[in-house]
Amino acid sequence: MADILLTNDDGYKSAGFFPLLNELSKEFFVVAVAPDEEKSWIGKAITARRELELKEIEIKGRKMFSLDGTPADCVQIGLYDVLDKKPKLVVSGINTGDNAGHGRILSSGTVGAAMEASIDGVKSLASSLYLPPEIKKSTDFNDPENYKMFENAAKITVKLVRIIIDKELWENVDLICLNIPFDAKADAEFEMTKPFRAPYGKLFHKRGDKFAHMNPPLEFKNLKEGTDLKALSEGKVSIAPISL
Repeated sequence: MADILLTNDDGYKSAGFFPLLNELSKEFFVVAVAPDEEKSWIGKAITARRELELKEIEIKGRKMFSLDGTPADCVQIGLYDVLDKKPKLVVSGINTGDNAGHGRILSSGTVGAAMEASIDGVKSLASSLYLPPEIKKSTDFNDPENYKMFENAAKITVKLVRIIIDKELWENVDLICLNIPFDAKADAEFEMTKPFRAPYGKLFHKRGDKFAHMNPPLEFKNLKEGTDLKALSEGKVSIAPISL
């Protein structure tokens, strides 16, 4: 039985995916099923009106599967068609950007994959790395040269995986949403939090007679103690237990 089913929403080529696969594989039996391309902001969407294709691929000696579907599709097919038995844990990430606050959590494909696992009775963890706007704008996150940007975040994620993989989650907790500060070291301080509640604002901007989605920047204002955003602002790793 696999210990961990790993997926993400940025696609298997994402710079946040391989470092986590590599780090987890040092200690656990990991099977990876990830989208063949970016599927951000898609939540827990399921592909219902076309067939999906699963391919076995390899990156830097690590075998994995790519699927031309959503992150939640990857979890479904991973649990029921790739694995013989359900794993101990589903891990989704590392997302290229935060998933802090209830609006982003409910919209995130990374968290959506974790939600799908929870619905199917498998505990899950969604891991995300906060990226300053200037870094996010100027970085090619499909370039393997940027794997190193996610190495500490991978170590931090594995640290939490060690804690929860053989334990039951807290009562009424379906999944854990992990948000990691950009400059966090492997020994960064953790804080138990809850999602902050604030609108993320305007998502669609008019271009001629059409509308285009633009990811609104995370605003560190009106911070409330005990929230994921407050923890990030203080350079702490946020651990937010989530109930569906």
